[in-house]
Amino acid sequence: MKKFAICFVALAVVALLVPSAQAAGRHCYVLTNFCDGIQTQQIHVGGITGQEVVGLWDYVCIKNNDGALFTGAPNKFGTQPTYPFHSGGVPAGFAANFTFKPSTHTFDLYYTLDGMTTGAFQTNQAYTLVNGNCNPLARTGRSATGQ
Repeated sequence: MKKFAICFVALAVVALLVPSAQAAGRHCYVLTNFCDGIQTQQIHVGGITGQEVVGLWDYVCIKNNDGALFTGAPNKFGTQPTYPFHSGGVPAGFAANFTFKPSTHTFDLYYTLDGMTTGAFQTNQAYTLVNGNCNPLARTGRSATGQ
């Protein structure tokens, strides 16, 4: 019984140390100070990549549960968004890349306008990670890109 209790405690400690953002499945990133919605799906793809993240980003906060497509790695993904989404939309004049830091629940959002230089839309901003779909994908307020 003593061995069982020790094993149980050890497993519980390990489970607590695994960041939820690295777990596979669908997640909703709620950007605390912004209206943007980011819904992700982490998928095992094999090869040298191992894990791929795909999803939707409502960067204009229109709140119709749709968004620009993006792809990347766990905690780091981006796109050149289009609007309207999925219907031959016009590309935004920038490409953007999110980096999420699960240990501090903060993110950075950098962009490029020309593929040679970069700038920051946001740095060190708070977010909350929720398991499952975003409902709704975006909220009322200001977008992280200022759109």
